[in-house]
Amino acid sequence: MKQLSDIALLDRLKVHDDRVAFDELYLRYWDAVYTIAVRKLEDHEQAKDLVHDVFVDIWYRRHTLVIHTSFAGYLYTTLSNRFIDIVRRRAVHTRMQEALLRELEQTSESAYDVIAYQELESRLMTEIDNLPAAMRQIFLLSRDEQLSAQEIADQLSLSPQTVKNQIHNALERLRAKELYLHSLALLFCAGIY
Repeated sequence: MKQLSDIALLDRLKVHDDRVAFDELYLRYWDAVYTIAVRKLEDHEQAKDLVHDVFVDIWYRRHTLVIHTSFAGYLYTTLSNRFIDIVRRRAVHTRMQEALLRELEQTSESAYDVIAYQELESRLMTEIDNLPAAMRQIFLLSRDEQLSAQEIADQLSLSPQTVKNQIHNALERLRAKELYLHSLALLFCAGIY
């Protein structure tokens, strides 16, 4: 078999399913194909897999194989096409990884925002609960029910100025705890306030 040309070996492979002819072609070109693959891929294992796949493909397509130039030229073209496929897959993989990382970052940021909002809201509610009962009631009617000072005054039989003073004092207490501004900022960012 060693004395036969590549074309003769290919003919025996196509017509007679000659495994020995295939093995001879494999032995003649494996090192060269492997060397090119290692240089292009920079990965010995991936290069071995690629060479294996190329020759397996030749074996399976042996009956329909059409080679217009030389077998070496056919192998080079096949390798070039495989390299292009690998580069495309790597590019798609990289884009998918980048998209996943962006989504994870956004998810992490939004999860952080939710946790921070919940923490500040909890701290704010604790401070509101610590306000004197009448002040707390007026403040909550103003913020939760969004009633005006006049409406609160009418509902609680107080003067509007008393209501304004109680709201002002509640805000001063909360500001002293540095919670109100943080809470307002979070409520504003969340679209609630």
